[in-house]
Amino acid sequence: MKKLLIPLIILATLATGIIYFIVLVSPENQAEGAAEEFYAYEQSGAFAESWEMLHPLMKEKFPKGTYIQDRSDVIMNYFGVLHFTYSFEDVEEIKNWLPAVDKEPIPTVYRITVSQHFNGKYGNSTLIQDVYMTEVEGEWKLLWDYENMDS
Repeated sequence: MKKLLIPLIILATLATGIIYFIVLVSPENQAEGAAEEFYAYEQSGAFAESWEMLHPLMKEKFPKGTYIQDRSDVIMNYFGVLHFTYSFEDVEEIKNWLPAVDKEPIPTVYRITVSQHFNGKYGNSTLIQDVYMTEVEGEWKLLWDYENMDS
Protein backbone atom coordinates (compact mmCIF):
# COMPACT_ATOMS: atom_id res chain seq x y z
CA MET A 1 0.00 0.00 0.00
CA LYS A 2 2.81 2.42 0.92
CA LYS A 3 4.59 1.60 -2.34
CA LEU A 4 1.54 2.73 -4.29
CA LEU A 5 0.81 5.84 -2.18
CA ILE A 6 4.16 7.59 -2.74
CA PRO A 7 4.04 7.41 -6.59
CA LEU A 8 0.41 8.61 -6.51
CA ILE A 9 1.39 11.61 -4.37
CA ILE A 10 4.29 12.40 -6.70
CA LEU A 11 2.05 12.05 -9.75
CA ALA A 12 -0.65 14.29 -8.22
CA THR A 13 1.96 16.90 -7.30
CA LEU A 14 3.44 16.87 -10.79
CA ALA A 15 0.00 17.11 -12.41
CA THR A 16 -0.92 20.05 -10.18
CA GLY A 17 2.37 21.79 -11.00
CA ILE A 18 1.94 21.26 -14.73
CA ILE A 19 -1.64 22.57 -14.68
CA TYR A 20 -0.57 25.60 -12.63
CA PHE A 21 2.31 26.30 -15.04
CA ILE A 22 0.06 26.00 -18.10
CA VAL A 23 -2.50 28.40 -16.60
CA LEU A 24 0.21 30.81 -15.42
CA VAL A 25 1.85 31.08 -18.82
CA SER A 26 -1.36 31.10 -20.86
CA PRO A 27 -1.56 33.89 -23.43
CA GLU A 28 -4.51 35.38 -21.53
CA ASN A 29 -2.44 35.66 -18.35
CA GLN A 30 0.55 37.03 -20.23
CA ALA A 31 -1.67 39.65 -21.90
CA GLU A 32 -3.16 40.65 -18.55
CA GLY A 33 0.31 40.83 -16.99
CA ALA A 34 1.46 43.15 -19.77
CA ALA A 35 -1.63 45.34 -19.33
CA GLU A 36 -0.85 45.45 -15.61
CA GLU A 37 2.68 46.63 -16.42
CA PHE A 38 1.35 49.30 -18.82
CA TYR A 39 -1.09 50.75 -16.28
CA ALA A 40 1.49 50.62 -13.49
CA TYR A 41 3.69 52.85 -15.66
CA GLU A 42 0.76 55.17 -16.36
CA GLN A 43 -0.16 55.27 -12.67
CA SER A 44 3.35 56.33 -11.70
CA GLY A 45 3.53 58.94 -14.48
CA ALA A 46 6.19 56.96 -16.38
CA PHE A 47 4.61 57.74 -19.75
CA ALA A 48 7.83 57.14 -21.72
CA GLU A 49 7.82 53.56 -20.48
CA SER A 50 4.12 53.04 -21.19
CA TRP A 51 4.63 54.48 -24.71
CA GLU A 52 7.25 51.78 -25.31
CA MET A 53 4.51 49.20 -24.71
CA LEU A 54 2.26 50.62 -27.43
CA HIS A 55 1.72 48.65 -30.63
CA PRO A 56 3.48 50.13 -33.70
CA LEU A 57 0.09 51.33 -35.03
CA MET A 58 -0.39 53.35 -31.83
CA LYS A 59 3.15 54.71 -32.06
CA GLU A 60 2.32 55.95 -35.59
CA LYS A 61 -0.71 57.74 -34.20
CA PHE A 62 1.09 59.14 -31.14
CA PRO A 63 4.75 60.10 -31.50
CA LYS A 64 6.58 59.63 -28.20
CA GLY A 65 6.84 63.30 -27.23
CA THR A 66 3.20 63.96 -28.08
CA TYR A 67 2.05 60.91 -26.13
CA ILE A 68 4.03 61.84 -23.04
CA GLN A 69 2.76 65.42 -23.12
CA ASP A 70 -0.86 64.49 -23.86
CA ARG A 71 -1.12 61.77 -21.22
CA SER A 72 0.46 64.00 -18.64
CA ASP A 73 -1.77 66.94 -19.56
CA VAL A 74 -5.02 64.98 -19.73
CA ILE A 75 -4.56 62.71 -16.74
CA MET A 76 -2.62 64.88 -14.35
CA ASN A 77 -3.43 68.45 -15.38
CA TYR A 78 -6.81 68.57 -17.14
CA PHE A 79 -8.61 66.23 -14.76
CA GLY A 80 -6.51 67.34 -11.82
CA VAL A 81 -5.85 63.75 -10.89
CA LEU A 82 -4.13 63.32 -7.60
CA HIS A 83 -4.23 59.52 -7.70
CA PHE A 84 -5.78 56.73 -9.73
CA THR A 85 -6.25 53.01 -9.43
CA TYR A 86 -7.31 50.52 -12.07
CA SER A 87 -8.94 47.14 -12.34
CA PHE A 88 -9.45 44.62 -15.12
CA GLU A 89 -12.36 42.48 -16.18
CA ASP A 90 -11.98 39.09 -17.86
CA VAL A 91 -9.60 38.66 -20.76
CA GLU A 92 -11.20 37.63 -24.06
CA GLU A 93 -9.35 36.24 -27.07
CA ILE A 94 -10.43 37.71 -30.41
CA LYS A 95 -9.33 36.43 -33.83
CA ASN A 96 -8.74 38.68 -36.87
CA TRP A 97 -9.37 41.90 -34.95
CA LEU A 98 -9.52 45.09 -37.00
CA PRO A 99 -7.85 48.01 -35.16
CA ALA A 100 -8.99 50.72 -37.58
CA VAL A 101 -11.00 50.98 -40.78
CA ASP A 102 -7.95 51.28 -43.03
CA LYS A 103 -5.70 48.72 -41.30
CA GLU A 104 -5.09 45.02 -41.75
CA PRO A 105 -6.66 42.65 -39.20
CA ILE A 106 -4.44 41.42 -36.39
CA PRO A 107 -4.62 37.60 -36.17
CA THR A 108 -5.04 37.35 -32.38
CA VAL A 109 -5.64 39.98 -29.71
CA TYR A 110 -6.82 39.80 -26.13
CA ARG A 111 -9.47 42.32 -25.12
CA ILE A 112 -9.33 43.54 -21.55
CA THR A 113 -11.86 45.98 -20.14
CA VAL A 114 -9.99 48.41 -17.92
CA SER A 115 -11.60 50.64 -15.31
CA GLN A 116 -9.47 53.57 -14.22
CA HIS A 117 -10.68 55.14 -10.99
CA PHE A 118 -9.50 58.75 -10.70
CA ASN A 119 -9.34 60.81 -7.54
CA GLY A 120 -8.86 64.43 -8.52
CA LYS A 121 -9.60 68.00 -7.67
CA TYR A 122 -12.95 67.72 -9.50
CA GLY A 123 -14.04 64.67 -7.54
CA ASN A 124 -13.94 60.98 -8.24
CA SER A 125 -14.58 59.52 -11.67
CA THR A 126 -14.16 56.26 -13.54
CA LEU A 127 -13.09 55.75 -17.13
CA ILE A 128 -13.98 52.36 -18.63
CA GLN A 129 -12.14 51.41 -21.81
CA ASP A 130 -11.34 48.25 -23.73
CA VAL A 131 -7.68 47.72 -24.52
CA TYR A 132 -6.29 45.10 -26.84
CA MET A 133 -3.05 43.24 -26.19
CA THR A 134 -1.11 41.35 -28.86
CA GLU A 135 2.37 39.98 -29.28
CA VAL A 136 4.76 41.72 -31.65
CA GLU A 137 8.14 40.06 -32.06
CA GLY A 138 7.79 38.30 -28.70
CA GLU A 139 6.70 41.40 -26.74
CA TRP A 140 3.19 42.27 -25.61
CA LYS A 141 1.88 45.52 -27.09
CA LEU A 142 -1.23 47.57 -26.33
CA LEU A 143 -3.76 48.97 -28.81
CA TRP A 144 -6.89 51.04 -28.57
CA ASP A 145 -9.86 50.54 -30.89
CA TYR A 146 -10.22 53.03 -33.75
CA GLU A 147 -12.28 50.79 -36.07
CA ASN A 148 -15.32 53.08 -36.14
CA MET A 149 -13.41 56.35 -36.23
CA ASP A 150 -11.62 58.31 -38.90
CA SER A 151 -7.86 57.98 -38.45
